[in-house]
Amino acid sequence: MGMLYRRKKKDPKSGKLIEVGPWWMKYYDGGKPYYQSTEKIEKKEAMKALIRAEGKVLDGQREGSQVHRTRFEDLVELLKQEYALKGRKTWVRREQHIAHLKRMFGEIKVKTITSEKLQRYVQKRIADGVRNSTINRELDCLHRMMVLGTRQTPQKVSRVPHFPKLAEDNVREGFFDHEEFLALRGAAPDHLKIAMTIAYYTGMRRGEIIGDKGLRWEQVDFELNCIRLVSSQTKTKTPRIIYMCDDFLRVMKRTKELRDRNHPHCSYVCHRKGKPFNELLHGWYAACERVGISGKTFHDLRRTAVRNLVRAGVPETVAMRISGHKTRSVFDRYNVTSEEDLQQAANRLNQYFQEKMVTIPVTQLQLTDWVWGKEASQPIEKIGGEGGIRTHGPFRDNGFRDRPNRPLSHLSD
Repeated sequence: MGMLYRRKKKDPKSGKLIEVGPWWMKYYDGGKPYYQSTEKIEKKEAMKALIRAEGKVLDGQREGSQVHRTRFEDLVELLKQEYALKGRKTWVRREQHIAHLKRMFGEIKVKTITSEKLQRYVQKRIADGVRNSTINRELDCLHRMMVLGTRQTPQKVSRVPHFPKLAEDNVREGFFDHEEFLALRGAAPDHLKIAMTIAYYTGMRRGEIIGDKGLRWEQVDFELNCIRLVSSQTKTKTPRIIYMCDDFLRVMKRTKELRDRNHPHCSYVCHRKGKPFNELLHGWYAACERVGISGKTFHDLRRTAVRNLVRAGVPETVAMRISGHKTRSVFDRYNVTSEEDLQQAANRLNQYFQEKMVTIPVTQLQLTDWVWGKEASQPIEKIGGEGGIRTHGPFRDNGFRDRPNRPLSHLSD
């Protein structure tokens, strides 16, 4: 059985010991006593805290002292360790999320983070003009931190509150027609031409094409006409094999000839004067301005590659393997239906009905010339006011009811 008590302090005036501060509780788990502050001034509220603590002991879920001491910075360290162990590449982005979260939650204990405080954080970020998708990513970061806290031994977080989720409408719809791509590639600097071609035909990510971890010539197989990406090079840590089509293969061979002639010691497919590069925005925007294209990004080439694969009739599971998408939800965001797709669907539907209109009269004309054999020699009795028929003999009533009586003989007129 637990108990409540308050700490005592000597009164400097009277010299007597007086009770000060919140109520503390003493309870047992496995015969071992535990002392913990209830953080309550009212004894009635402190008793409720003691009852809850003893209930968690019975359920085997006693909150250790770590739960009451854990702060926001402690969870940041847990998240950083997870990113280091799993080799994730988005820690820079997470640091931006943490910087915003720290302004509200950095000075408080994690156990005091409630759904109400999370809602206030959302309202503040919305008032600052932040997009819903950015707010959701920041909340996802904090949620992951708290989940990691619950998995520690002893636990640093005892419970994870409900996190609000805002509606997102951030699906980009930037695509390139083939003519636009050819015009843009023609206006681009030489070091960008091959990078644009790879992105347009394969849907590879920018980090898989350019930079220190970009595509190398040793990964290009001209005998089988394919590109081999290793697991350490891809975002999803999954190796991929991508085969090259005619125009893509022609550009790759021409690029290899120029590399062998001008920079034979460069191992990168995409390079600037024999050295890899990471920045392409300046050359990209300059090329877009030359051909009069605005609002397009390099990543739109990847989006276009996905849509071209689907339009070409490639099964979506195969298209996902080519582009490197691991989840269907993200793949569907890339495979956005355009107005042209809707127009093509209407044309196909119209063609279908035209074929049906040709087939039905031919079938009816054939019925007028039908010679009934012995198996159909039994009479056909017309019944009901709706012109339904009932057959005898080998025919069975299938429940079909046609329109009011109208003999087929009129078709021969």
